[in-house]
Amino acid sequence: MKAPIPLLILLHAVVVHCLKVVSKRGSVEGCTDWSVDYLKYKVLLGEPVRIKCALFYGYIRANYTHAQSAGLSLMWYKSAGHGDFEEPISFDGTRMSKEEDAIWFRPAELDDVGYYSCVLRNSTYCMKVSMSLTVAENDTDLCYNSKMRFFEKAELSKSKDITCPGIEDYIQPGVEPEIVWYKECKPKQWRQTIERRRDTLSIKEVREDDIGNYTCELQFGNFVVRRTTELSVTAPLTDKPPKILFPSESQMSIIEMAIGSPVNLTCRAFFGYSGDVSPLIYWMKGEKFIEDLDEERVQESDIKTIREHLGEQEVSISLTIDSLEESDLGNYSCYVENGNGRRQANIQLTKKELMYTVELAGGLGAILMLLICLVTLYKCYRIELMLFYRNHFGSEDIDGDNKDYDAYLSYTKVDPDQWSQETREEERFALEILPDVLEKHYGYKLFIPDRDLIPTGTYIEDVARCVDQSKRLIIVMTPSYVVRRGWSIFELETRLRNMLVTGEIKVILIECAELRGIMNYQEVEALKHTIKMLTVIKWRGPSSNKLNSKFWKQLLYEMPFKRMEPLSISHEQVLDVSEQGPFGELQTVSAISMAAATSTAMATAHPDLRSTFHNSCHTQMRQKHYYRSYDYDLPPGGTLPPLSSLGNQHTYCNIPMTLINGQRPQSKSPRQQSLEEAHGNNAMLPLLPRETSISSVIW
Repeated sequence: MKAPIPLLILLHAVVVHCLKVVSKRGSVEGCTDWSVDYLKYKVLLGEPVRIKCALFYGYIRANYTHAQSAGLSLMWYKSAGHGDFEEPISFDGTRMSKEEDAIWFRPAELDDVGYYSCVLRNSTYCMKVSMSLTVAENDTDLCYNSKMRFFEKAELSKSKDITCPGIEDYIQPGVEPEIVWYKECKPKQWRQTIERRRDTLSIKEVREDDIGNYTCELQFGNFVVRRTTELSVTAPLTDKPPKILFPSESQMSIIEMAIGSPVNLTCRAFFGYSGDVSPLIYWMKGEKFIEDLDEERVQESDIKTIREHLGEQEVSISLTIDSLEESDLGNYSCYVENGNGRRQANIQLTKKELMYTVELAGGLGAILMLLICLVTLYKCYRIELMLFYRNHFGSEDIDGDNKDYDAYLSYTKVDPDQWSQETREEERFALEILPDVLEKHYGYKLFIPDRDLIPTGTYIEDVARCVDQSKRLIIVMTPSYVVRRGWSIFELETRLRNMLVTGEIKVILIECAELRGIMNYQEVEALKHTIKMLTVIKWRGPSSNKLNSKFWKQLLYEMPFKRMEPLSISHEQVLDVSEQGPFGELQTVSAISMAAATSTAMATAHPDLRSTFHNSCHTQMRQKHYYRSYDYDLPPGGTLPPLSSLGNQHTYCNIPMTLINGQRPQSKSPRQQSLEEAHGNNAMLPLLPRETSISSVIW
């Protein structure tokens, strides 16, 4: 049945009216082509989609029913791209079907991508429009494709509704849709201020953590339809003009620059959120914009965003002058603007006088270089400089003038079964080199227990008394010293421990080897923390024995200062009588175990032997030591008991050194006779068991 003539006139009138609204691409084969519709269809792979002919929804004022009544036919074509060859579509009625003014895809596939044109025509009338369809897969491990999202903005602390867009075709009339919401593709326990109403997710008070991707899911037959909306949160719209951070708005900033020097003026400002409007910031010189100065030397940079958060931005813009000239001097203003107002900050460029600039820079540079050289010299040669100053300008230490000794030497001997090349070097250093150099070369007076101890009571009390009479305490820390806990004597006696803790005596700790892996090393570290005045010096083997080595310089720096001419020595030399004090001369004895046993036997067999000094006798000594010699009285025909009868008992013995050397005095002075009378009852003094365990191996 043919449509009435008024309907055809109406259709032509609609076409003429629409020509004023939408520009047409042209006519092909007598058909009016409206090109591609603005509505673009995007669907995920496997989801259903309905493409409606746009002619009935914006180009003519007639619907599909009216068009059919007027005798017009609707045909569909597909092309790979706009303007490409179009071929008619054959519908299979199942996956892709034509239903009134639309095409249904149940579901869409990747091959369905392209342009779909609907043509409404009869023998005298033809109109055409195209719609684009995009089919894509989800992003990896996501429930959406990032290029197919919808976008929404919300202001902080305000309300926002997020709708599930484009689902009208999937909702049955009169049926309430069941929509499930996800955030970042995961189910979420929504807080109380977020409500779900039909196809809307309503947020009453937006927070910053609401930023993200919201996906709504709708069941449509055997298919699932998803729509994803990305929500961005901004700060509330500002009602204030921007604020200039630098330079200051309140006062003129004056900058002095030398003629010919480069200039860089930077203006920083804060812009509150003003929607999608870009920050407006620029420089002016006087009343002119920078680009109006026509000076290539003067340039204005692009606007740089320093930081941005929730739409609020801190930006900067720079004004650069390659080489300052007289004409460039003057006032420069930085302006910032938004819809709420404008602000400015001013900088005045002035000429800088170059009076004495070069001379001042040279002087400061020379002073700086001199200071660096002095600091470097002090860091590298601090000890040498201090020793030089002390030798030439210093005075002898007055602290401890009432003390008899400059240092007390503490050392633990090595067991014979533990001897090695390394231990031999350590023992030679501790027993020979260290005492010889300090006493003979530098003139210090050392107290060495195995040589100088005069027993008057218990061994510990004697050690405490001797340490108290010394200005320094030198501890030669060897592996044997650590293993045998050689420092225990300083912990047993209260007076010794108090001296270390209070700093009454300065301790010099000489480490002869790497001690970290040795038993009891943790106690050594604890001991170091206990000593108030402690200096640790490393002895690095035979290389440290040279007098010009850093070791001796460090040790000399820590010892009390003595103004004395150094003496030359040999390790085999016998000390002078003048260096022995009132106790007679020192002799070198190699077989000391024999001397000890011989003297003990003599003292037992001949009680009339007398001496003026008590010395400790040890039966196991390997190195050479110095023993004092005294006069003696040996009755004619005296004999010595066998050595085997002495046993292993440690004793203090009066050893007449002249007897050991095979000498007999011809006469005795009155002073010697009086000393013999005073010590007549001290021929032999046994050690207590407690003293035996300490004095047998430790100095």
